[in-house]
Amino acid sequence: MLTAMYPLKKVREISDMKKFEIDARELDCPKPLLRTKKALSEESFETLVVMVANVPARENVCRFLSHSGYSPQWQEQNGDFIITVNRDGKQTVNTEKSEIAPAFSRESRGGKTVLITDTRIGSEEDELGRLLMKGYIYTLTQLDELPSSLIFMNSGVKLCLKDSANIDDLILLEKKSVEILVCGTCLEFLDVREQLAVGTISNMYEITSKLHDPQGLISLT
Repeated sequence: MLTAMYPLKKVREISDMKKFEIDARELDCPKPLLRTKKALSEESFETLVVMVANVPARENVCRFLSHSGYSPQWQEQNGDFIITVNRDGKQTVNTEKSEIAPAFSRESRGGKTVLITDTRIGSEEDELGRLLMKGYIYTLTQLDELPSSLIFMNSGVKLCLKDSANIDDLILLEKKSVEILVCGTCLEFLDVREQLAVGTISNMYEITSKLHDPQGLISLT
């Protein structure tokens, strides 16, 4: 069990060969994940410990570790999160196991990626723009060739919330294997993470990879 936390003065990486610790609590998305990725590929250790300061960072790091073949465990301490894995993938602490699905490993369906950064299409008429967005998302459910991913950023994340007029159609698209990624930083900034009803909380690393997918991108604004 981990009993001590480090002061929040700077990002720290401490290694004693058997254990490598990353204090990423002060890092913005996607740096905690990237620091973890670098440690997996470059460092020698038996146990990796990653400390992050919020739920999106915890979920992103845990999903990445799961996709990388590990069994991440995490525990909360003083409002921060401590994620632990063994190099051989075995569990290391008897605490709540991450339930984050390994979305990084989801294979592309071959369709395009759609980026949605607003709750409306266009910028002149709010009511018309929202009506057009609702019609677009519904129409997606009726297509034979679906997009591979829908990415929601900025105020577009509001479309994935419980009270969204689009929520039933988005749930249906997810059931049809359309990957729905929702920007975790955006949810935190708008203080709506607890209202999320569909999709996977994602990060800039994963989103950027999707935006550069060779299948192509549609930006819906």
